[in-house]
Amino acid sequence: MRAVSPDASKFPIYLHDAFDLDRFTNFVASRSDFVVQDHHSYFVFSPYDQTEPASQHTIDVKGAIAESFLRASNRVRRNMIIGEWSCALTPQSLADEGDAGQVQKDFCEQQMKVYANTTAGWTFWGLCFLWYFVSLQTIADAFCSI
Repeated sequence: MRAVSPDASKFPIYLHDAFDLDRFTNFVASRSDFVVQDHHSYFVFSPYDQTEPASQHTIDVKGAIAESFLRASNRVRRNMIIGEWSCALTPQSLADEGDAGQVQKDFCEQQMKVYANTTAGWTFWGLCFLWYFVSLQTIADAFCSI
């Protein structure tokens, strides 16, 4: 791709790691040009994630997940983003939580903090839903019809 034109040699290339954080870390780390690792982060697809309590997901995000993202991000000189994430949790994860809405909000806020502090940035899947969680209810009501 870099050989297409002189401009292409300066254009950033984003490489999705297929939900495997370590898949391309060494490759991106070995590049001296503008290559960015793009990781997507979800907690609903595996059988384990589907049944893990929401509050434990939050603990995981603040602990082991934050550590693994920081380690990978530092390895690639911070050329890493969380290119897609959401606040989604399964009904099973929320089932035994006292205040499910608050627990889900805490989960969402912790992800946002961790991704902002461990990577070069993030994009949220479903911006209208994010507005709801960061207390911009009026904007969300006006534009997103939540």
